[in-house]
Amino acid sequence: MKRTIVVLWLMLPFYQVGIAQVTSSCVVPPLLKMEYKRDVAQLASYRLYQLQSPDTDLVQIPPAYTDSIFEGLAAIFNATSIPERDSVFNLYCVHNLNPFAGYGGYSGFIVKVDTNYAWTQAWQNLNTLTGDPLMDTILTKYHLSISNFYNWTIGNYAELSVDSSWNIYALIDSIDLVPGVVMTELNSWLGVAGKITYDLIGNSKYYNFYFEYQDCFDGCDAYRNWKFKVNSDCSVEYLGVEDWCYWDQLGTPGLCPLPVPINCNTFTPIEEIDEKDGNFVIFPNPSNGIFQIGFVGMEINENPTLTIFNLLGELVYSTEINSNLMQIDLGAISKGVYLVRLNDGQTILTNKIVIH
Repeated sequence: MKRTIVVLWLMLPFYQVGIAQVTSSCVVPPLLKMEYKRDVAQLASYRLYQLQSPDTDLVQIPPAYTDSIFEGLAAIFNATSIPERDSVFNLYCVHNLNPFAGYGGYSGFIVKVDTNYAWTQAWQNLNTLTGDPLMDTILTKYHLSISNFYNWTIGNYAELSVDSSWNIYALIDSIDLVPGVVMTELNSWLGVAGKITYDLIGNSKYYNFYFEYQDCFDGCDAYRNWKFKVNSDCSVEYLGVEDWCYWDQLGTPGLCPLPVPINCNTFTPIEEIDEKDGNFVIFPNPSNGIFQIGFVGMEINENPTLTIFNLLGELVYSTEINSNLMQIDLGAISKGVYLVRLNDGQTILTNKIVIH
């Protein structure tokens, strides 16, 4: 009997309960709105379907849904005295990226087409605009673009990238109306880590931030979930953390240690993350991708490097520094906020850039 109890205990997720409640504000900072636009659109889209709202037929999500979710997210963001807020936004950089995360999670569309229709030839050549009036109207109006096309024995499939602002299920319904489209679905071919959930119970909003890790190709084997409650007066309660590990469920605990933080520091003031006197300035910032970088109050030592990371901690650009003023061209990189680091082996300086 005692052994059975131990096994059952191992099968349960680990919960750490929090009791913190702090006064906060629902005012949405511009940078938060920029960085979490996609996430909030996804959560609002899912909310429409939860409520079985008539607005599910609208591709343009009504602002009432997105504004409400943004305000709760802002309350958590503005509750800087709760350490776990920093874990979510600056250390583990949680976004709603998992394509299996419900109506909101997506990495684009997969569209199966009948290649007997002439307009599909454009997609086979990776040209977004097709010459079909209905399809081209949808593509242009909702900022869709083709990224890949596959001729397989099971059918012919186009991969479309998707703008973050839409009710994607209503958009799928619109695409399916085009003659020649056999089927449209979310792109779930690649596992992507990260998930946010939202719920409204009474006048309180509940947010779960899942940092997922380990073997995420077909689903992640482990996660840490930070839980928050936002009250109607915008005060925030931290409800604790939940850890889950697939290997723990098999009775072999200890195989899912939490990875080191990504440390994107998206919302950390520059002066907090500089590690030495001296800095570098970036101008214009924001820009369309062409930046001038000047190094102020510091010496350029031997073989310094400048690296740029996206919000997932992925390296998107790297170069050696050979002067105190240089220009970099990031025009081919997607719009958004990026973390810039200078490292000469002794000094690390950090700054941010915005591409719009």
